[in-house]
Amino acid sequence: MKFASVILTIFLVISSFAVGSVHASPSIKEARKYAEEVLLPQEGIAGISHREDPPKIIVYIEHEKYKGKVPSSIMGFKVEVVVTGKIEALSLLQLKKPSYTYEESVSRTGRVRPVSGGISIGVPEAAFGGKMAGTLGIVVKGPDGYYYVLSNAHVIAMDKNAKFLPIGTPTLQPGTYDDDTDADKIAELYKYITITFGPRGKNYADAAIAKLTIDEYLAYEVLGADGKTTYTISGSYEVVLGDTVRKSGRTTGVTENNVTDTSATVKVWYTNSKWAIFYDQILVKQPFLESGDSGSPVDKNGAFVGLAFAGSSTVAVVCKAKYIISGLKISA
Repeated sequence: MKFASVILTIFLVISSFAVGSVHASPSIKEARKYAEEVLLPQEGIAGISHREDPPKIIVYIEHEKYKGKVPSSIMGFKVEVVVTGKIEALSLLQLKKPSYTYEESVSRTGRVRPVSGGISIGVPEAAFGGKMAGTLGIVVKGPDGYYYVLSNAHVIAMDKNAKFLPIGTPTLQPGTYDDDTDADKIAELYKYITITFGPRGKNYADAAIAKLTIDEYLAYEVLGADGKTTYTISGSYEVVLGDTVRKSGRTTGVTENNVTDTSATVKVWYTNSKWAIFYDQILVKQPFLESGDSGSPVDKNGAFVGLAFAGSSTVAVVCKAKYIISGLKISA
């Protein structure tokens, strides 16, 4: 392993020199693209990003032991190494005025009617291949004027082997991890954004929608911290470094933390052997979400930022609203 690291470092240095001899001043974006192509497919590399001022490449790694895989510079740009831990998809496997008030506080893992964002959701045990639960993001309007449940694809459109389920697969509330029956169907899978696995995949969002089959729902409403009132998410917002964002999820409820990266490229593990690369992702400092919070809607002052879908012990990963909205043709 040490020998391989040395060879990689030499390869990067030689390549950097070669490129530099052709282009007098390679850009930081060219250096980042090169780092993504060479480093991301390797074991232990969790993600790549960069900063413009001062220019530097940021390499996220799963553990300290992988530092030897990362050169000190790439194409003449300094490299900063950040240990994030392994980034995994986080379904649960084996400050606005309230818009709605439930009669009494509800459990995020129980049966909630009318349904709103931030509560337990999933697919039948037979479809998934076991019990599971994630988070209902928001009830949104589709291009046809009907209303849909928005969540992560791996929550309402995948089985335990990260294979996509057939269109029409039931969406349940709560998820089967939280309930022993499949009787609580609320919607049917309608559309998902395809995820391409492996080093050649170029993904931007983990998202899907299911067409509602019940009348008890709250469009664009999300369960608040008190478990009784909701807040509205409408419009969309592109975050900047340092922004404080909020999420509402099945496991950890309403939490807030700061954005640490706005354009990261990350490797996300869906099974022990299956991973996908996601580009232009938001990273949020932990604590922010835990297992079962996948699908949580993330907002900034009531404007939709994106869906939380993965994380490690130090960072949470959020796919951006613009890719979700354009990919699924929904209204924010």
